[in-house]
Amino acid sequence: MKIKSISFFNIGPYEDLNKFDLTISKDKNIVLIGGKNGAGKTTFFKAIKTCLYGSKVWGFDAPGKEYFSIVNGLINNKSLYDNAVKAYVEIELVFNDGKETNVYLLHREWKKVKQSFFEFFHVKKNDTLIMRQEEEDFINYLLSIIPPDMFNFYFFDGESIAEFFLGTDGNKNFRNAFLKLYGLDTLSIMVDNFTRNIKKADAKNSSYNAFLNARKNYEHEEKLLFNLKEEIIDLENKIDLCKIQIHSLQSNYSKDGGIGLSEWKDLNAQIIKEENNRDSINRWLKDVANNYLPFIILNKQLIKLQNELLEAQEKQKSEIVINTFKSDTFGKELNAFLIENRIENLNSNALISFLQKSFGSSNQVLDFDFSINQINRIIAQIYEKKDFDKNTIISAISQLNSSLRKSKKLREQLSSSSIDGYEGFIEQKEHLEKRISSLSIILENTKHKLELQTFAFNEAQKALEKAKYLYEMTLKNKSISDISERAAATFSLVEEKLVLRQSKLLQKEFLNCFTSIINKNNFIDGIVIDKKINVVPYKYIKVTKQQLDNYKTINKDFLNLFDDTQLLIDINKLEFDKVNYINLPSPIKAPFSQGERQVYIMSIYLALLKTSHKDIPFFIDTPFARIDSEHRVNIVKEFFLQLDNQMFILSTDEEIVGEYKKMMSDRISNEFMLQINNYGTTKIKTNMYFGENK
Repeated sequence: MKIKSISFFNIGPYEDLNKFDLTISKDKNIVLIGGKNGAGKTTFFKAIKTCLYGSKVWGFDAPGKEYFSIVNGLINNKSLYDNAVKAYVEIELVFNDGKETNVYLLHREWKKVKQSFFEFFHVKKNDTLIMRQEEEDFINYLLSIIPPDMFNFYFFDGESIAEFFLGTDGNKNFRNAFLKLYGLDTLSIMVDNFTRNIKKADAKNSSYNAFLNARKNYEHEEKLLFNLKEEIIDLENKIDLCKIQIHSLQSNYSKDGGIGLSEWKDLNAQIIKEENNRDSINRWLKDVANNYLPFIILNKQLIKLQNELLEAQEKQKSEIVINTFKSDTFGKELNAFLIENRIENLNSNALISFLQKSFGSSNQVLDFDFSINQINRIIAQIYEKKDFDKNTIISAISQLNSSLRKSKKLREQLSSSSIDGYEGFIEQKEHLEKRISSLSIILENTKHKLELQTFAFNEAQKALEKAKYLYEMTLKNKSISDISERAAATFSLVEEKLVLRQSKLLQKEFLNCFTSIINKNNFIDGIVIDKKINVVPYKYIKVTKQQLDNYKTINKDFLNLFDDTQLLIDINKLEFDKVNYINLPSPIKAPFSQGERQVYIMSIYLALLKTSHKDIPFFIDTPFARIDSEHRVNIVKEFFLQLDNQMFILSTDEEIVGEYKKMMSDRISNEFMLQINNYGTTKIKTNMYFGENK
């Protein structure tokens, strides 16, 4: 399998359409892609695996909210501001089975309308769109070649590959790679064969026939359910397309200055409203100018008048009191009161004289010829004028200016708008809305059918589980059980033999690769693979007769991994004192430094690839991560130049440059540069590399 091309449209920093043309020859199998950090190398990996596997590579059975959240992070940031976002990844794969060559194009596209995501996927074979069943067969074939859990094996990240084999799931990852690369993950195939044999031996078994019928019915109901779900998705896509067309229609109409009648009337109504508002403000300002402004200007005189009126008010009060005491009636009543109370030395005239001295002369002339009530009203009006808030005038003028600006803006908006073509716009919009309504009715009916079919499917599933249980009960009879046990035992033996054979090949190839790359002696002497397919590195140590028993006790299980007659002979010699010591393998932990770990892992990696003979493209990012200059030359010679697979190397300006690039120049078929501009957008430059331009 080879990759012919990869295309990105609005993916990560790759704005619009960017394409890698990856045609290679047999002798030139290396594609070199240069780019500085942040240029889009990580996006390159994520986009390819998402195109190949969709939601499955991220652990989801089907596209959903979590998956589309990942897709949202994959799409170009700038395009996300558009109302309708479109992005896709295309990969062309070339397959040659020895008889014919076929080119498959995988196209996975995403559209985002407002906050809703839609995914579209299709496959073309030799430029012809293939049908659903053939597409499913091809995808299953692709999954068998590169399962999602093997993606990280072929997409080698120099920064994290050590973690892939030595991390928490390292043993699991190695075992998975070992079995799949050598084609030993066939347990399910063997079980299917056992089932077919049981079927032949017990064809008349009623429970088995019932199970087959139940399974057939279940598959039928499942297919109907699947078709209804597909129909619903298709209807929803059509409705969304109509909504997009309505949005586009409205957008184009608005761009041409088109507005609706109600909007046009509303603009005129707003203009009239602002004019009325300004008239009201102007009338109020005029009233203020007539009734308050003179008093605001003559504020000091107003205060003086107020004080004079208050003084006049006090004078009038005094006069009222004096005049009351001077009346004949009051004088007689007061004298009678004084005599009655035997106040002999005081009379009304004396009291009046006292009051006149206290309040002032009764003959004092008033400054104003007003009554008390008139003076009170004038003082009240003075308070009103004096306490008037001048800020209300400023606020009114501000409102007036704001209204003028708003009116100007509304008039400009009205002058730039048009209701020409409104009828045509409404006609098209109503047509689309009627189609949405029609499709919505069909959608609701289909959803109702889906509910009924879901119930039928659940019933078929229950019937299948019941039939399966009854059938499994029949399998417990002794004869069938014995057959199954013998078959399982046979398979286990075959698997063990095959694993042992491949382990020896891998162990031998690893030692060749490791000794070719490493520049140190006495580092490790080899690896051995245990029955659980775990890698155990070891080193030979000197063991004396006194140490032999302890060595055997500690390494009992470890020694059983070595099918080495010479090892047994050496141990026998030591036990019978024929030698003073012997060299025996001792398990050690993985290499110590980061660089040593990297060489160790790359040697295992290279050995797996060379012994599996899988013609699958191989990607490596940051190839010299944690590799010192002393080992880089050896890695180029023994790693990059030893593999015949199509190889993609994503390098920074500090890795495949200078002498390292020169060493592999004869094997380089294509060169690309990922250039990032000041706006964070990456462009693919063909036939360019760091400091070069062909």
